Amino acid sequence: MTKGAHASTSELHKLWARLENECHELAIIIEEAQSSGVNVKLLRDRQARLLLDISAVVAEIRDAPATTLHDYLALLDVAIEHEIDLAIDIGFYGARDFPMITRLLRALARTVPGFEFNSLRRALSSPGQLEQLMDDTIEVSDLIGVGRR
Repeated sequence: MTKGAHASTSELHKLWARLENECHELAIIIEEAQSSGVNVKLLRDRQARLLLDISAVVAEIRDAPATTLHDYLALLDVAIEHEIDLAIDIGFYGARDFPMITRLLRALARTVPGFEFNSLRRALSSPGQLEQLMDDTIEVSDLIGVGRR
């Protein structure tokens, strides 16, 4: 998938995030097109190719060298999306049900400024939800605009 034989986990993470974002945007376009009665076969074909590309990058990430904290955060982000569906659970139930994970995610995000949990960004899609989740001034036990309670 990548041209470099030994891409780092964090480099592969950037590619993965771009592909996941493109796939998410395409899913929205497909949904809108279908509701308008448009034939979405070509869009579905593109989506299938993207999913194959994403799977290939995830396989590379599993085997890529991880030596920096940024690399390990990238692994965590991909695992949140592909191994445990944590982002969806936090989005559905809210951070209140995940106080230790929320605390851990906040601490890790502070440790590596500029790192973004792309999996959480997509799942917490309402404006400000991810920022609230990562805001240390908000108690984890408080409702923070995520979840459906």
